[in-house]
Amino acid sequence: MTRSPHPRVKQKGIALLAVLMILVVVTYALTQMQGASRQDLERIESRFLQQQGWAYMLGAETLARQVLTDSRIREQPRWWNTLRGQAVAYPVDEGMLSLTVEDMRSCFNLNHLAGLNSQEGSLDLPALLPWRLYINQLEQEENWLPDLTMEEFLDRARDWTDGDNEALDFGAETGQYLLKDPPRVAANQPMADLSEVNWLQPGNRERFRQLPASICLLPDTRLRLNVNTLPEERLPLLWALMEGQVPLTALEDWWSQRPEIGYSSLDEFWEDVGETWLPEDSAWRQRVGQRLMFVSDYYRISIEMNLSDKHLVFESDLYLSPDAQTRIYARRWGPVDGRISLQDRLEE
Repeated sequence: MTRSPHPRVKQKGIALLAVLMILVVVTYALTQMQGASRQDLERIESRFLQQQGWAYMLGAETLARQVLTDSRIREQPRWWNTLRGQAVAYPVDEGMLSLTVEDMRSCFNLNHLAGLNSQEGSLDLPALLPWRLYINQLEQEENWLPDLTMEEFLDRARDWTDGDNEALDFGAETGQYLLKDPPRVAANQPMADLSEVNWLQPGNRERFRQLPASICLLPDTRLRLNVNTLPEERLPLLWALMEGQVPLTALEDWWSQRPEIGYSSLDEFWEDVGETWLPEDSAWRQRVGQRLMFVSDYYRISIEMNLSDKHLVFESDLYLSPDAQTRIYARRWGPVDGRISLQDRLEE
């Protein structure tokens, strides 16, 4: 008959197992605490970089606002190059910041359609001649929307933004939209965001990305262009704004000789374009002259920064009043559709 182990031996074995279990639990707890601490540190570091980036970007925004209100800076060629899309790079602690100021009077304002109080069809309305000329050119170049013709787009955008419930020939009003899935109502006011074009019948969530960059959205209903900052690739806008009366080749010749610091009066601009190309119709000159600008009122400040391993993007939309006061009316933080990255600029 075998003898059972001494009680003390049993107790020592149980105690050893208990110690080992405690060590396992403590090791696991320490590992979890270490992982949690690492996550906390990463979270704190990320939060710090975001706050630091936000501070840098607000500083760059403030700098741009100050520059926009300083009339002396407008006499410098470098400033006009900045307004024409040239990025300015600034080194900052642990990274690089890129600042671009875009003149928003270098594109066709879609909210111009909201200011047309007429039930006349878009194909006949004289105020829409610049739109018809420009979109027709885009259609010929196959650079227009794949799901809406010119007539459909203009009529439906007008119906979406006007205050009545009477649909145009190619348009659609609340009555038609309520029959769709999901049902909706027309805005009956100027658009607040370019993505509203996605809701125009038929719905297409990608449509706002398919619009050319030369079509934008401003919080007013005027259609105007700044000839001092208009880039060469957007000369077709100026041709359309001039109702096709000045040949595009003549405008290209004018653009190649445009003064670095721009124009201060309409007469100077007419003189440089050349009387040979200008219609003698005084009503045309008055009508087109009211659409041209030499100092803009709407700007977009684009700020992009590589800070440590973080890539930050920030945009501000700004209004500059006639008394040289600035007001931010929109801000966007994060990736913005269709923008050129800082890395792309550096590689160029």
